[in-house]
Amino acid sequence: MGYPQQYFFNDVFNAIKRKKKTAPTDEECRAVAHHMEYNIRADRKYADNGHLNISIDDLRAHIVFQIENRLHGNDIPRYVAQYRQYKSYQQNWELTAKEEKDLQDIAKGEKKVSDFSNKDYLKNLYIKYFNQKIMPEIKKISWQEKNHLKYHGLWHTEQVALFAIDIAVEDNINPLPCLLAAGLHDCARKNDRFDPDHAKNCEPIARDFLYNSYEDRDLLTTQDKQQIIFAATHHNVPIIDKSNSVLNCLQDADSMRLWWERGQHYQANTITGQKLAKYKDHKWQQIKYLANMLERMRATMPPISGYQRNFQNDGR
Repeated sequence: MGYPQQYFFNDVFNAIKRKKKTAPTDEECRAVAHHMEYNIRADRKYADNGHLNISIDDLRAHIVFQIENRLHGNDIPRYVAQYRQYKSYQQNWELTAKEEKDLQDIAKGEKKVSDFSNKDYLKNLYIKYFNQKIMPEIKKISWQEKNHLKYHGLWHTEQVALFAIDIAVEDNINPLPCLLAAGLHDCARKNDRFDPDHAKNCEPIARDFLYNSYEDRDLLTTQDKQQIIFAATHHNVPIIDKSNSVLNCLQDADSMRLWWERGQHYQANTITGQKLAKYKDHKWQQIKYLANMLERMRATMPPISGYQRNFQNDGR
């Protein structure tokens, strides 16, 4: 019979009531369940880059289990605030005129990332831009889907882009070239395992995209384009070119999950990359960080998207 939605909501209500000692509101129930779901979707035991590898029944059971074992009464106001922010993002997924102007000003050098005190604003801006302007085009030119890649599929590309945004904004680097390099870096991959030529093979794809197909190519200088192509075609080479901030950002963004999952020794290129690398010994910090990334990506996706089906609640 499965785990019907009505029983799930009842169990969420009762689990929170036991923790809170009073009956929770509908918003509190939704906020807590929402938070716990994202923790689960960010955990590789249960999902692959947010896409569940467990059934909806198991997801619901895990949500209730997390509430019963991890929820504290003083967590609820914070989860409600997060949930309201998420709903706000959903209602404002389109780039505003101000956001487009800020992105253009940063790209043209008229403003710097460091000029903005609200870093969350910038991160949200670039996630929206990636969802709307970059990822749909990458999907058209990439080999990843036609080669049925999983670990290095488009989910991986999205995740690398999210890491790249975080690193670029925190390190005061123009995020746009980093985002483009992240989108392009695995576009010529043939398989999930050993593919030593995949980076250099993306050169003609990246060059054609940046010089011909990319709608906002005028926002890039010739140096930007050269740095993006070099980063995409050398991201798997163990070199650190301090002068190429795009390469430094991409290598850290691409390697982060390997550091966390396999404990591989690697010296991060960027200050933020060095900070994030320390999470490899703190599983719960990883999950919380990835849950926040996943939530931002999902909230700012257009209502109709080739990826929307993968981020839906799968019927919940």
